[in-house]
Amino acid sequence: MLITMLRKYLAALLCAIIPCVSGAAEPTVSPETLFIRDTLLQKGLALGLDKSPELEKQVAAFREEQIARLALNAALEEGMPDFTARAEELYQVRKEKQYQLPLRLRVRVLESSFASGAAAAARSQLENLRSQILAGKLDFKAAVLAHSSDPERKLTEGDSQWFSTGQKSDVLYAAAEQLTPEKPFSDIVMDENRAYLLHYLDRKAPEVRSFDEVKAEIISELQQAYRDTQRKVVMEKFRTQFQQQLDKAAPPPQAAAM
Repeated sequence: MLITMLRKYLAALLCAIIPCVSGAAEPTVSPETLFIRDTLLQKGLALGLDKSPELEKQVAAFREEQIARLALNAALEEGMPDFTARAEELYQVRKEKQYQLPLRLRVRVLESSFASGAAAAARSQLENLRSQILAGKLDFKAAVLAHSSDPERKLTEGDSQWFSTGQKSDVLYAAAEQLTPEKPFSDIVMDENRAYLLHYLDRKAPEVRSFDEVKAEIISELQQAYRDTQRKVVMEKFRTQFQQQLDKAAPPPQAAAM
């Protein structure tokens, strides 16, 4: 009986605490789920279920699980060093490859998709819109909302958001790269079955992220690695203690027959 109880206790303890330190993010609760829960809560309170003995048992069990989880978290962080110096070393090693940011571009895109054989018509439409924009007769954003074939134009208003090489087609990237505040509008860009007119929004030159920018994420990475190593040590200690309890609870071997 004691052996069975010890096995069940250890299994319950491991199930309760190991997922809580795995680094998984807390699940997001939808507003609908919160509403249903709160509605049921009010009904339960009206029925006096908050006085239920079963609830008291569940609350007590939950409290014990949380105490065990907090104790394990504390054990995993016991003796954790200051990783600042190690973080600086890793930063220097990774700086050129991992923390180098390329040229980033941001443009507004007026897109016209076309069927086979209709490239000339698409180009002509955009040329006409470009002339109106350059003459000050038409706002570029308004042109996007009214004429772009992009199905998400009302949501994005044609804003590409930041992108770098490889994140857009080579043709579109090359055209965007040529734009400046002094030359904000592109010529008509033809790319497979789409024609584009681009409007400069912004650009960010290549740069290396500073240590201060990445310090927190490097230290967090090192701390998690420390916790992972400590977890193996702590769980092995638990297993050893558990086996010792089993050995104590086991009946002594019968003396050999004389």
